[in-house]
Amino acid sequence: MKTKRLFLLLIALIAVVLSASVVVGFQHHKDALYTHEQEELEHTTMHLQSELDGQLAALQRTTEIGATNPELARHGSTSQRRALETFVERSSFAGASVIAANGTMTTIVADSGRPRAAVGDDFSDRTYFRRAMDGETYVSEPIEAESGNLILTVSTPLSENGTRVGTLNAAFHLEHGNFFPQFASTLEAEQGLTIESQSGERIYTAAPSPNADLMERQTTLSETGWTVAVSESRVPIQERSRELTMLQGSALVFVLGTLALFGWWVYRRNLAQLEALLAGFEAVENQEYQTRITLEGADEWQRIEHGFNQLCRTLDGHMHERQAYERRLEKQRDDLETLNQVLRHDIRNDLQIVLAYADLLADHVEAGSDGEDYLETLQDSTSQAVELTKTAREMADVMLANADGQRQIRLRPLITDVVADVQSQHADADVSVAGPLPETAVLANEMLESVFRNLVKNAVQHNDKAVPEVTVSVSDDASEVTVRVADNGPGVPDAQKDEIFGKGKRGLDSAGTGLGLYLAQTLVDAYGGDIWVEDNDPEGAVFVVTLPKAE
Repeated sequence: MKTKRLFLLLIALIAVVLSASVVVGFQHHKDALYTHEQEELEHTTMHLQSELDGQLAALQRTTEIGATNPELARHGSTSQRRALETFVERSSFAGASVIAANGTMTTIVADSGRPRAAVGDDFSDRTYFRRAMDGETYVSEPIEAESGNLILTVSTPLSENGTRVGTLNAAFHLEHGNFFPQFASTLEAEQGLTIESQSGERIYTAAPSPNADLMERQTTLSETGWTVAVSESRVPIQERSRELTMLQGSALVFVLGTLALFGWWVYRRNLAQLEALLAGFEAVENQEYQTRITLEGADEWQRIEHGFNQLCRTLDGHMHERQAYERRLEKQRDDLETLNQVLRHDIRNDLQIVLAYADLLADHVEAGSDGEDYLETLQDSTSQAVELTKTAREMADVMLANADGQRQIRLRPLITDVVADVQSQHADADVSVAGPLPETAVLANEMLESVFRNLVKNAVQHNDKAVPEVTVSVSDDASEVTVRVADNGPGVPDAQKDEIFGKGKRGLDSAGTGLGLYLAQTLVDAYGGDIWVEDNDPEGAVFVVTLPKAE
């Protein structure tokens, strides 16, 4: 169930991420669409400004070039009129006039049929005349003529020998079918154009289609100060945005539907099989080795099913073998406990009785007779047999011991008791402690006493000196304790230093059982320590035991 929840959570997370990606992507696209349209509108406005400024600048340049004709400065002459007619014919202007420096119009060329009544009139109050006399090529505000056309006047100064003698004034008609419409025709259908003069009068208007919900960009012509405004309806953009929204919804439905189908397919193909497999492993974890599973789907699941069921059969067989082995071990343990009881009580008690009667018999054997030698042999053999039963009992205790029964054992009183006990049993030996014994504890059990007792007794029994000398010393560091049992005996040859700890190996020229050192090594290993033998200086051997400190 946990796997299913995780899978569903993963599918939900993927759905959220994909949905968010689709929504964000489409929203970004819609935002980009609006931004693009605004940038395009800005670009179109600036382009129209550049084109209009260019056209007006071209009119100014044409007028300035025409004013360079010296014939135009000869007021009232025939040559002045011919020069003015030539200027009009060769330009896009509808007409032109020359005004003398005193403000009197001297010549005018207009559309055919137009009167020349204005010749001789005073135009000194006209703005375009004054601006031109000030040395500027000036474009006037549009003026509506009687025909309804707007007339634009471009004026530039006329000079003769460096003196301004008048102005050339060219009239340009801003017909609706000519000048401004050529710019409006470059716009898209949903875009409109509005041009206003510097005074705020609307010069030209072409409405966008549709003419609703407009966005607008404005700019000012550098030549005339006119305001150029390009507008565009948001309606087409909104329609495209609605189309994108519908496409977005369709994409979301498709993505979520595809994800749902994929999730169902994965669940049916893999997740359901995985749940069955996990349930099988839980049963195996509970040692239900007779469990069998059935998996469907691809060949891989069939192989997994076969492998799992074969594993269960193998584990089931091993479990039965282990149970049979544990029953055999339990029986052997019971037999060992029975043997331990026999060694502890029956055999040891009988040997103690034999030893006691041998001691009583000593009072009835004459000194120096053969019977005394026989009795001594009997006593020695019986004592060795008692020691053998004691060692065998300790071996049985080791084999029956439980590692969980270990506890902290203080070394100082234990070693003191061992040294005193061995010294009391061997009056002819010198058994002592070298240096102070630290107050240190190790993790062991009551059998630790057997380790040091066997090592000390071994040092006495294997000694070839008249007075065996055995010293026990203890040192410790941060993590372990080292106990050294040194003697003055014959030592241990290098070839035998590893062998003497083997089971049943006897010491040099010894009548011992051979189990004492094996028992010591077995116990030290169980406590997590180490034991080895070194050469003593100047003679003898040193048995070294290291044990980890109790925490």
